[in-house]
Amino acid sequence: MYKKFNKKRIAQLAGLTLATALITPLAQAEVSGEIGVTNDYRFRGISQTAGDFAVQASIDYSMESGFFIGAWGSNVDDESYDADVEVDFYAGYAGAFGEDDAVEYDFTLTYYTYPGQDESTKYLEASLGFYFADFHFAQWYTNDYANADVSLHYSELNYSYEFIENWSIDAHVGYNYGDGADLDWGENYVDYSIGVSTEIGGVGLSLAWLDTNLSSDNEIKDGPWKNEGTILATASYAF
Repeated sequence: MYKKFNKKRIAQLAGLTLATALITPLAQAEVSGEIGVTNDYRFRGISQTAGDFAVQASIDYSMESGFFIGAWGSNVDDESYDADVEVDFYAGYAGAFGEDDAVEYDFTLTYYTYPGQDESTKYLEASLGFYFADFHFAQWYTNDYANADVSLHYSELNYSYEFIENWSIDAHVGYNYGDGADLDWGENYVDYSIGVSTEIGGVGLSLAWLDTNLSSDNEIKDGPWKNEGTILATASYAF
């Protein structure tokens, strides 16, 4: 399950910053949220729950101006952080340009936290994403990955095609590179997935195959940071 951002959500969000929220009437704001469950919380191909189930939820507060703010949380099983819960806070701006606003975009700052753990586990990451037709491209960057004073880059391309009404084929490929990838794995690597998704009775359902091209020396089949290929099943409800 990818952490927060997708075209549906960005299209729904008008967005806001906290400062704007404090001075703008509530009637102009929109609050939305999502709760879901997945058989394995994978972040850029790597399990954050040691291959076990995760319950995840988000809340977003947005305005027609394009600014937004929100939070996302999940249970985790991360020995490196000795963490049981992850809560991420994010804020940014979403808009569109081109003929008939054909190209949508969003700029987001995400702050990763692990409540109850040492301050050193927290770090900030910036992303810039573009949406055109059925494609989504995003570039992520942090200069302080895991508060270790190393940079990490992540480039991703996503594609979703509705092959019959309310059913889509979804494909994703992402490239992890920089000193942060070297710190974790000693190599840059690609994560990828392909699957199908639909919505039934207001519940979003998806099933996908997910894997990485990490070398065999870095393959982890069980426990924290599990990264072997897996079938990922997710159910979520947006409100």
